[in-house]
Amino acid sequence: MVRNACLAFLLAGISLLARAESDPTAPLGWQAPAAAKKTVTRRLPELQGIVCPQQEKCSVILDNRVVQPGEQISGYTLKSVQDDAVILQRGGRQWRLALFQEQIKIHE
Repeated sequence: MVRNACLAFLLAGISLLARAESDPTAPLGWQAPAAAKKTVTRRLPELQGIVCPQQEKCSVILDNRVVQPGEQISGYTLKSVQDDAVILQRGGRQWRLALFQEQIKIHE
């Protein structure tokens, strides 16, 4: 008798553990969603100026820092420099930052 009672308690404990692993009311094939990935958004650097002392060698001022093509700032790579804009790249995406017309100063 005691043996049967122990066996009943043991089976009841195992069934409770099995029930805790899966939800019997969930639709067939349903799985709990995985933990959401945190996406980190980075602010684009502010384009403050383009300096070209020589026609082929231009520098850019981004967030108060002088940056050359190929260098990185805040996780973005400076890909190219134009007369009035720059191209930044990060993770296969590109952004074009342009100077406003009133910010462009031509020194001859």
